[in-house]
Amino acid sequence: MDDILGLGRPAATGAAARIKAWTRAARGLSDDAVVMVSELRCHEAGCPDVETVIAVMGDAGARTKLAKPMADVTEADVRSWP
Repeated sequence: MDDILGLGRPAATGAAARIKAWTRAARGLSDDAVVMVSELRCHEAGCPDVETVIAVMGDAGARTKLAKPMADVTEADVRSWP
């Protein structure tokens, strides 16, 4: 069976928490803002093998995809999100 969510991969320890903190700082969000970070595998032609999706919920809602695993996302990547 395909592992479409990448659950068979080792967890990117601490990466999601770092990305959430960088996102809050870069976008001026409070600690109460809901920020979701997910790492997904893509099996479609033309998309990266693994991508990180960052979503801000609520009134400040926004979403971006980064073509790399969570462990490789840098603060500069998050700050460059328009």
